[in-house]
Amino acid sequence: MNLVMNMQTPKEFKGWAYCPICTHTVEAQVVVLGRRMLVKPGQKCPRCSSALEAACVVRHEVAAA
Repeated sequence: MNLVMNMQTPKEFKGWAYCPICTHTVEAQVVVLGRRMLVKPGQKCPRCSSALEAACVVRHEVAAA
């Protein structure tokens, strides 16, 4: 299979992520890559200003299509 054909465009949604530094659930942009949901790189926690790359996605919201 061609690697270019397998590359999907990432979908972004508004979601909630668990910040490991301040131990709160905060809003974040969530990127869906296949079956995985990750926090979009470069975001900071609005409460403690730490990076959210290590955060765990708790919930995501998808609008009805």
